[in-house]
Amino acid sequence: MADYLSVSEAERKEMLGLLGAASVRDLYADLPKELRGKKFALADGKSQQETYEAFAELAGRNAVYRSVFRGAGSYRHYIPAAVKSVTSREEFVTAYTPYQPEISQGILQATFEFQTMMCSLTGMDVATASHYSGATAAAEACVMCADKKKKVVTFDNINPDTLDVIATYLGARGIAFEVLPAVLGAARLGDDADPGVVYLESPNYYGILEDIAAVSASAKASGAKVVVGCNPLSLALFKAPGDLGADVVVGDAQPFGMPLSFGGPYLGYMTAKKEFMRKLPGRIVGETTDADGRRAFVLTLQTREQHIRREKATSNICSNQAHCALTAAVYLSLMGPQGLRDVALKCASNAHYLARELSRVGAKLFYEEEFFHEFVTITPGKASAVAAALEKKGILGGLPLDEHRILWCCTELNSKADMDEVVKIVEETI
Repeated sequence: MADYLSVSEAERKEMLGLLGAASVRDLYADLPKELRGKKFALADGKSQQETYEAFAELAGRNAVYRSVFRGAGSYRHYIPAAVKSVTSREEFVTAYTPYQPEISQGILQATFEFQTMMCSLTGMDVATASHYSGATAAAEACVMCADKKKKVVTFDNINPDTLDVIATYLGARGIAFEVLPAVLGAARLGDDADPGVVYLESPNYYGILEDIAAVSASAKASGAKVVVGCNPLSLALFKAPGDLGADVVVGDAQPFGMPLSFGGPYLGYMTAKKEFMRKLPGRIVGETTDADGRRAFVLTLQTREQHIRREKATSNICSNQAHCALTAAVYLSLMGPQGLRDVALKCASNAHYLARELSRVGAKLFYEEEFFHEFVTITPGKASAVAAALEKKGILGGLPLDEHRILWCCTELNSKADMDEVVKIVEETI
C-alpha cells in the first residue's frame, strides 16, 4: 500500500520519532478500542484496478436500508437534483476554503444570502458565515455569552454530543457549567439556578418542543443570556426563537440539502441579536455599494485570532463550512418559504401518524408533550428486539435509548406503506 502514498517510509519514521510514537497506530491509542478500525491488509504488488476492487468489496459490506426512521441529530431528507447541479459548478468548488477579504463577489453573495435566510428563520439580526457543526456552534455561543462570575446552565435533554462539546469548551476556559434535570422530558429553570447563560434545545433530543418563552423569562429574571439550539427546519412551522426571548440561536443546518454522509460534513449556524455582532466568532459578510454605486458584498467582520490580537479574539476557529453554507442557501432558494413549510408539515404529519399507530399496537408515547418530527415510545424490555426485527426487513428503526425506550424520527421520505410496515413489525415483536 505504501506505493500509493506520497510519504516515504523514512519520512514516516522521522515524523513518528518526533512525536514519540513507535507506529501510526500509537497515535490512536487514546481512542476506545471499539472505535478503532481493524487493520486492512492489502498484498503488495496489487494493480490500481485490483486495489479498487478490493475496496469496493469492502464497501459492499455496508448495510443499506430501504427505509429510515432514525434522526437524533442527522436527518434524511429529499434533496432536489438542482442543489448538487449548482453547488458542483467549478466556480464554487475549490480545494481551499475561501475566507480572505479578496474573495470573489459570487462567494461573498452566496454567504450573505445564507446569513440573511438564517436570520429570517430564527428571528435574529445578524448571522455568522457558518461553523463546523451544530455542536460547535452551540459551544461557541455559550463561550461568547459567558460571564466567568456565573455558570452556564443547560439540561439533560439536549443532544448528548452537543452536551459533550459544550462541556469540553467551557472546561478548557474555566467556566462553571451545570446540567439540570429535565422535568417530564422538558426544560424547567428553577428559581435557585442563578445562571449567567442558559442553553436549551427546541425541539430537544427527545423531539419535544420546549416552552422557549417561559425558560427565557426565567433566565432574564436573573440577568442571564439565552442560547437556543434549533433544528432549523422546524422554524418553518413554529414561532422564531428571536420572538420568544432568545439572544442567540444556533443549530445544524444539515437538513437543508446535505445528505447523511456517515455523519458529515455538516453545517453549524449561529444567529444573534445586533448587540452581539462584534463578539460573534468567525466571519460576517455585509452588503454595501462600490465606487460606481453598484450593489457589492464585503467581508465585514473577522473576529478571530488570525486577524486580531489573540487575547481579544472571541474564538480560535480558523475556518467554516463555506461549501455547506452555499448548499443550504441553494436549497432554501429552491424551496422558498412555502416549499420549506410543506416539507416541515409533511415531516410533522408523518411523525404524528406513526406515533398514533405505534401507540395503538402497544408502543405508547413516553412523553406527553408536543413534538415536531421525533418522539419516544416505550416498549418494556423490547427496544433491542424491535430494532433487530426491523433491520432484518431492511429498515433502520428508531434509536434505542435503552432496553425500554426508542427515539423515532419521520421525514417527508417516509411513505405511509413504510410506516404501516414498521407498525406491523413492532406489533409482532412486542
